Amino acid sequence: MITMPKAKPTQIITHRIELGEWERQNLAKPVSETAQLENLMKAGGMFLTGIGITAGAYTAYKIGHSVYGWADDIYDNIRENMRRAKESRSQPITRDSFENPFDNSGYSDDGTPTNIFGLPGWGIWPGVL
Repeated sequence: MITMPKAKPTQIITHRIELGEWERQNLAKPVSETAQLENLMKAGGMFLTGIGITAGAYTAYKIGHSVYGWADDIYDNIRENMRRAKESRSQPITRDSFENPFDNSGYSDDGTPTNIFGLPGWGIWPGVL
């Protein structure tokens, strides 16, 4: 079977559907309200899924900590950091007490190279750059 080539169109026809007042009230409005509710329910579901994942991870962490004692409790670390921060704020900052975090020799105490943040590795992103 031989197919003949098609000629280019000589005119463009546009079809438009316009809604009157009755159609807007009785057809378009309920459809758009349903779509808005569906989008809201999807967003709420994603939010609750994130909360559920976070709660599950925290519960697994607490169970692992209480049963196996495999990690320090996160609250103990936060309390200790807050205590140290409160102590440091009670003392005035002087030229001698200020520690510049970017002022490092480029090497850690054991002699391995560090980046500008004092972390292991020679780049900005340790182990990558």
